[in-house]
Amino acid sequence: MGASQSSSSDQLNKWSHSIWGCCSPTRICLLGCCCPCFLYGKTQSRLNDPALQEHTYLNGDCCLYTVTQSCGLHCLILARKRTDLRKRYRLSGGVCGDCLQAWCCSSCVLIQHEKEIEKQCRTLTYQQPPTMIYPEPR
Repeated sequence: MGASQSSSSDQLNKWSHSIWGCCSPTRICLLGCCCPCFLYGKTQSRLNDPALQEHTYLNGDCCLYTVTQSCGLHCLILARKRTDLRKRYRLSGGVCGDCLQAWCCSSCVLIQHEKEIEKQCRTLTYQQPPTMIYPEPR
């Protein structure tokens, strides 16, 4: 009887897209595989500006990713960002898994991050349109 029951608010959400679902859509797949620094910069911009109104492909996050990738350390910032995303959106997983996935397939992680943040931003910014009210007949 000593076991406590966790409430539904304690439960973690699943990622909306699998780490292995990185081949679609094609534009994100190509960007993540061919120009990962641009996708990283775009994804980080989306966290602060979901509509990407102020986004440019060549930004500070893009440069950070380029420098760390040239040193082989990009998996460290990816693992850290993955942990931050999991906490922010209450997603399942753990730090060890974050590190392992970032190390083994950084492009897949980048693509999954972009798709997850894009979905979360759509969900959070959706507003129900006002209810239609018909005027009284005269």
